Amino acid sequence: MKRLPPLTAKLLRDLWRLRAQALAIALVMAAGVGMAVMSFGMIRSLEATRADYYARYVLADLWVPLRRAPDSTARDLRQIPGVAGVESRIGSAAMLDIAGIAEPVTARLHSLPVSTNQLVLRSGRLPRRDAPDEVVASESFVRAARLELGSTLPALVHGKRITLRLVGTALSPEYVYAVAPGQIFPDNRRFGVLWMAREPLAAALDLRDGFNEALVRLAPGADRAEAIRRIDLATAQYGATGAFGRDMMVSDRFVSSEIDQLRTTVEILPPVFLGVAAFLLNILLARLVDTEREVIGLLKAFGYRSGAIVAHYAQLALLLSLGGVLAGWGLGTWMGRGIAELYQEYFSFPFLTFIAGLDIYLGAAGLALLAVLAGAAGSVWRAQRLTPAEAMRPPAPAHFSAHGLTGRLVPLLPDEPSRMILRGLARRPLRSLASIAGLAAALALYVASASSTDNVDKMIELTFDRGQRADLSIAFAEPRDAHALHELAALPGVQRIEPWRGVSADLSNGPRQQREALLGLPAGAQLMRLVTLDDEVIEPGPNGAIVSSQLARKLALKPGDSIAVRVTEGERVRFTLPVARVVDVPLGAALVVERGLLNRLLREGDVASGAYVMADAAGRDALFARLKQVPMVAGVSVASAALRGIRETIGQSMGIVTLFNTIFAMLIVAGVTYTSARISLSERARDLASMRVLGYRKAEAGFVLLGEQALLALAALPLGLALGIALSRYIAASFSSDLFLIPSAVSTRTLGEGVLVVALAAAATAWLIRRSADRLDLVRALKTRE
Repeated sequence: MKRLPPLTAKLLRDLWRLRAQALAIALVMAAGVGMAVMSFGMIRSLEATRADYYARYVLADLWVPLRRAPDSTARDLRQIPGVAGVESRIGSAAMLDIAGIAEPVTARLHSLPVSTNQLVLRSGRLPRRDAPDEVVASESFVRAARLELGSTLPALVHGKRITLRLVGTALSPEYVYAVAPGQIFPDNRRFGVLWMAREPLAAALDLRDGFNEALVRLAPGADRAEAIRRIDLATAQYGATGAFGRDMMVSDRFVSSEIDQLRTTVEILPPVFLGVAAFLLNILLARLVDTEREVIGLLKAFGYRSGAIVAHYAQLALLLSLGGVLAGWGLGTWMGRGIAELYQEYFSFPFLTFIAGLDIYLGAAGLALLAVLAGAAGSVWRAQRLTPAEAMRPPAPAHFSAHGLTGRLVPLLPDEPSRMILRGLARRPLRSLASIAGLAAALALYVASASSTDNVDKMIELTFDRGQRADLSIAFAEPRDAHALHELAALPGVQRIEPWRGVSADLSNGPRQQREALLGLPAGAQLMRLVTLDDEVIEPGPNGAIVSSQLARKLALKPGDSIAVRVTEGERVRFTLPVARVVDVPLGAALVVERGLLNRLLREGDVASGAYVMADAAGRDALFARLKQVPMVAGVSVASAALRGIRETIGQSMGIVTLFNTIFAMLIVAGVTYTSARISLSERARDLASMRVLGYRKAEAGFVLLGEQALLALAALPLGLALGIALSRYIAASFSSDLFLIPSAVSTRTLGEGVLVVALAAAATAWLIRRSADRLDLVRALKTRE
C-alpha cells in the first residue's frame, strides 16, 4: 500500500486531533453561512415570486379611484399615450354581520375582474352572473372567520342591506397583504375582501352603465408620471381622487419593507458569526504553530520550502472550516424553506419556493473563505518566517515582571490559583480581549433579537395606551355633519365621541411631491392623540400642521416651512399649511391639523369623516349590534381586536426569530468558551499536573482553568449589554419604514435573560472542559517540554 506524503499524513492527524475544536468552529461558521444563504435566498425568492405573481395574474400598474364615471371614460383613458389597457370595475366598502363575531366585520367589495388583477381560485367556484347573491372571499378571511362554502353573509353596502352567499375562496395579487383602511397589521378575522358579479354590485351602488375605479396597465417604457398627469386631467370631472401606482399600494409597500428588513439582517448577523469564527480559527492555529515550532524547524531542515509549510497550514484552516460551510449550506436551505412557508401564509402568496441559486451558495462560501483567510493569515505568516535554527529553540519564556498593573494586583489575591489566573490572562492580552469580544457579540446578538418584542410592546404602549385611547374608530360612508354625531351619541353604551376629518391630498415642497392623507383632530382630543417616541403628547395648534418625520424627509421639510396642499376630492381646494412641528410617531397619519382649521380650509361647515368612540364595556355587544344596522357607517375598527391581531402577528414571527438567534448566541458562547478553554488546557497541562502532584485537589486545579473563562465571561457582560442595546437601536431604526417607526426599548428582563443564556452556555461548556481536565494524564503532561 502506497504511503501518504508526510505533510498529508500530518494534516490528517491534525484534523483528527483537533476534531473537537473544529466542531466548535464549524458550528459558528455554519450559523453565519446559513444566515447568509437564507437571507440572500429569501430576498431573491420574494422578489421573484412577487414579480411572477404580478405578471401571471396581470396586476394593474395604476389605480384610478372615482366617484362615478360613465363606461365611455374607460375608452377615453385607453387613448392616452403610454396606456396599454384599461379595465373598469366597481368597488365599495361594506360591513358584514358574521355569526360568532360580535364586532362588525369590515370588508371591501369588488366586481369580478376580467383581465386585470385576476383571481387565484383556491376552493369552490366563481359567482355566476345569474346569481346576484354569490361571492368569493379572500382565503385568509374565510379561514380566520371560520366560514364555510355556502355560508350566508348579511352585509350593509352603501346603506342597503343585502345577504350574500359564499361560493368560493380566492387570492389576489392586489391583496398579498390585506389590511383594513387605516391599519398596518392584518386582522383577517375582522377584515376581508369579497368579489361578486358586476351587475348586482352596480345595482346596489346605483352605478349601472358606470364605474367608480379604473385599473390601468402601462406599456413597457411608458412615462408613468406623464400618464398619471393625463389620467388625472381626464377623470377630474368624475370625482377622481388621483391615480396612484403600486408604490402607494399598502400590500406592495409591506412586501418591499420586508425585503428591506432582510437586507438589514444580512448586513448584521453573518459578519458577527464569521468574525467570531475567524477569531476562533486564529487562536487555534496560533497555538498550533507555537506547539509545532520544532516540527516546522525539522521540516525546513529536511528541505521543505516555506511555501509548502504555508500551504500545509492553509489547507488545515480550510479543512477545519469546510464542515462549517457545508453545514451552513444545509442550515440556510432548511431555514429558507421554513421561512418561505411562513411568508406564504403571512403574505397570502399562492406559491413561494425558496430559491437560493448556485451564486448565493458560492457567495456565502466566499464570505466564509474571507473569514478563514483573515483568521489564518497571521499564524501562517509566522510559520513561514521561522528559520530552522529559530524554530528548534524553545520560545522565550513569558515575562512576569512585578511592574505594571498586573504586578501590583497579583500580590493582593488571596491564593496561588487566583494569581495564576490573573497572570495567565495578562500573558495573552490580545487573546483575552478577543475572547471577551466574542462573548460580548453573542450576548449582543441575543439582546438585539429578544428586544424586538420589547420594541413592539413599546409601540403598542405609545400607540394604544397613550395615543389611540378610543375603543372604536368609525368611518362614515360619506362626510357627515354634526347631526350624525348626535345619532352616534344616542347609541347604547357610547360614553364619549370625538369627530375626525380626513381627506386625501397631494403635498409638495418645491419639486418634491407626495400623496398622503390629511387628518383633522379636534382641539383638546383625548381619544386620539399624537404621542412621540419620546412619550411626548403633541396637540395640533389652530394655525399649523404636525408633520411626521418620514414625510418631512421625503419633502425636505422643517419647522417654519410651508406645504402646498391640493386636496384630491370634493372641490379640490388648494391651500398652504405652515409646518408647526416635525415629530417621530410610531403609527398614525403623516400630516395632522386641528379639525376646525381643516373644515375652514375645505370651505365646509362642521363636517366629519368619522368618529372615535369610547364605549362602556358592559354595553359594547349591544353597540356592535346597532352599528351593523346603521346605514351611514362604512367601517368600524375595534381597538382591542386590532391589538390582539398585532400581538398574534408579531408574537409568531418574533418568537421564531428569537428562538433562532438564541440558539445562534449559545453556539457562539460555546464555540468561544470551548476553543479558548481547550487551548488554555493544552498550555496549562503541565501547570495543572504539577498542582495535582503537589497535593492540590481536582477542584482547585480546575479552578485555575475555568476561573479564566469565568473572568472572561464576566468581563464580556457589560460590553455585550451595551453592544446589544446599541444593536437593538440600529435594527429598530433600520426596520422602520414610511408606514411605521419602531421605538427602541430594551427591558431589564431581556438583559437578564441574555446574561442567563450566556451563563448557561458557558457553564455547559465549562462542564465539558472540566471533565477533560479531571482526566488529564499527569505523567504525560509532566513530560511535556516547556
